[in-house]
Amino acid sequence: MPTSRPKKRLLPTKQPLQHSAYQGLARLIRERADELGLSVRTLAARLDRPRTTVHKTLTGQRRLDPIEFLDWCEALEWDDPLAVIRSVRRR
Repeated sequence: MPTSRPKKRLLPTKQPLQHSAYQGLARLIRERADELGLSVRTLAARLDRPRTTVHKTLTGQRRLDPIEFLDWCEALEWDDPLAVIRSVRRR
């Protein structure tokens, strides 16, 4: 009887939302919203998104796709999205 090899793990061991870069981005977004004095409700209105979606993003429970990230940068009055990404990578 042939011996079976253990399967190679194709996915990273951490879930994507637990990755430090995602958590760092969520933290940076929360900090910026606080600096601007934006509540979840106000930020949701700026983004034209449901409050639950905004809350999940702020708490790191939801990912942002690249195009949506640009909308968030605009809502948070960030002029340079690339600088935001670079600051997350440095943390």
